[in-house]
Amino acid sequence: MRRILLSTLVALCSATSHADIIARYAMGSETIVLSYRDDQHIRVDRGQMGYSIINGEQATAIISQGGAQVVMNVDDMGEVIASAQQGQAITVPDTQAVSLSPTKEFSNIAGFKGRVYNVNTGSANYRTVLTDSPVVIQASDALRQFFRRFAGAMKNDRGNKLLALENSFKDQPDRGVLYVEGGFKLVSIGEGDRPNSHYTPPPIGIQFNMPAASR
Repeated sequence: MRRILLSTLVALCSATSHADIIARYAMGSETIVLSYRDDQHIRVDRGQMGYSIINGEQATAIISQGGAQVVMNVDDMGEVIASAQQGQAITVPDTQAVSLSPTKEFSNIAGFKGRVYNVNTGSANYRTVLTDSPVVIQASDALRQFFRRFAGAMKNDRGNKLLALENSFKDQPDRGVLYVEGGFKLVSIGEGDRPNSHYTPPPIGIQFNMPAASR
């Protein structure tokens, strides 16, 4: 009986340690969902717009357009994105120029207490709320890795703000991002079991959704 109990406990502990982090963020008018197993398995869903996956060294964007999915390797999609965005160049603030100043204010977001910081990038000022919660830090580190990998293709200003913060707080306890002024806020975070297929991208190309055969 003792052996059975020990085996059960070991199995439970093992399952817990391999649980995926699942975090939901409000990002502008949309909700994004982060799934994080480890640095080699990261997925960000953007609702009807599609999703993106980091699987090992491969980074893939899956974009939903009408009745089809366009699947592209992020390393090959720069020219396509630049053309779609009318050639607008991405602007990532110089992380060396970013200053992060703690205030005496605190804010509770998604059940986590965080300190309010003033951020200066040299060209802009905004506020952010950071926490020392381990699970929020893990999710934030995963998002930063995601944005680093996809920033050149996404050309997303909110992602750039997260990137610019990195050097400023990487060595301090408060580096879990709860809120960034301008449209980024943690909604919920927890753990769950994602199947391996969740982090496996479809084949590169265009997949059309075939209509169901009429009966």
